[in-house]
Amino acid sequence: MKLLRLLINCNSSKHRNRHTRLNLQTISKPFICGVVLVMAVGMFNSCEEKLPTIQNPGSLYDIDSLVVSADSMDFYRVVREPYIGTSDVLYIGNDENVFAYTLLKFTKINEYLPDAVENFIGFQLLLRSYHQYRSDDSDDSPVDINILNLRNDGLDPWTEDSNSVNNFHLEEYNVDTLTSFTYSDSDTVFIDLDTSLVRSWFDGTNGDRSLVLMQADMSIAAVQAFYSTESSYYPMVKIFYRETGDTVTQSQLILPTEDLSIIRYKQTAESDGVLKINSGRASFGVLTFKFENHLQDENVYVAEANLRLKIDPAWTRRYGETFYLYANLADSAIVGADGSIDSEYDPTSQSYDIYTPVSASADSVVINLESLIQGVTSEYIQNYGIVIYTVPTFSNIATLSIYDGSEQNPAEYRPQLRILTLKEQ
Repeated sequence: MKLLRLLINCNSSKHRNRHTRLNLQTISKPFICGVVLVMAVGMFNSCEEKLPTIQNPGSLYDIDSLVVSADSMDFYRVVREPYIGTSDVLYIGNDENVFAYTLLKFTKINEYLPDAVENFIGFQLLLRSYHQYRSDDSDDSPVDINILNLRNDGLDPWTEDSNSVNNFHLEEYNVDTLTSFTYSDSDTVFIDLDTSLVRSWFDGTNGDRSLVLMQADMSIAAVQAFYSTESSYYPMVKIFYRETGDTVTQSQLILPTEDLSIIRYKQTAESDGVLKINSGRASFGVLTFKFENHLQDENVYVAEANLRLKIDPAWTRRYGETFYLYANLADSAIVGADGSIDSEYDPTSQSYDIYTPVSASADSVVINLESLIQGVTSEYIQNYGIVIYTVPTFSNIATLSIYDGSEQNPAEYRPQLRILTLKEQ
């Protein structure tokens, strides 16, 4: 347009003596179109000179890919003692997947109450609801939970750091039923207990200071969860009392000294060709794979390394929630020189290297192993494989089952590692 205006001004100056105003109609349309065409060509040529030349990556790097099949992998299954006292959730219930109940211990009642307590006015158990797990969403039957006093002649029968379903069995003890309440998702649940219980704890006539929370009707398929003392919404008891000679009611909140869920997984049999991972059984897997013979150049750059694991739906229980899968780089502490696996190894004692959320609808898991493969290729990491697990503080009772490399599994279900490398030319 600037050029067009210049032409107009030029014509106007030439004919200034004859015309006071230039009529655009006096310039022919073919002339204007020609000028615009010349301008467009000029602009295109000028832009073309400034465009950078983008080279094909293939002209700068050698690109190569490698597929490590299940034939070059080995799966190992390990089940440790499931000490999950550090879990931030407590479980109570029964379904086709688990049977669970909760233990609460109050051994320090006297330390938080004055010696001059004369009367106990009230005694409550406070629980903060976390979630209710149901395999059948259409079943909304109310679930009652019994509160029991575990009796063992004053001897403490459990600790959260040393007991599990493997070495604690409630049927070996006597219990007294105290009361029951109906589970509710409505935040904090207040359960009134008889003050005679706290009185007997306080004066020492009852040395059994453990409570048991158990689902009343086991025919209802449901598992209820409450926050534990490891969370920010811990359980507690609230005690209302009056001191001798005082008419003012005081109160004291006291946390359990220990709490623990005893969880029995019903599908404990290890199926051939399947690796089960869950926190309640402290089960995890070790996957080793060999690829060094195919990647011997330490100067290659690992652009991508994805391990694909197919989920076995028959043995997986996710309750419609996300499963959190962790992976550590294995070392000589777990994989011996002869390839043996240390069954006492605890992966949760290490910081995790890889974190992968698995959605409730996912049918496979992809784990990014770029750092491992690059480290092994560049010879600053030894290849012991990876440890796959979920941590005990994982707030879920889900089980994730993965197909291993067994020949009985269809080829498309077996694990596969795909590696993409670049090397500068």
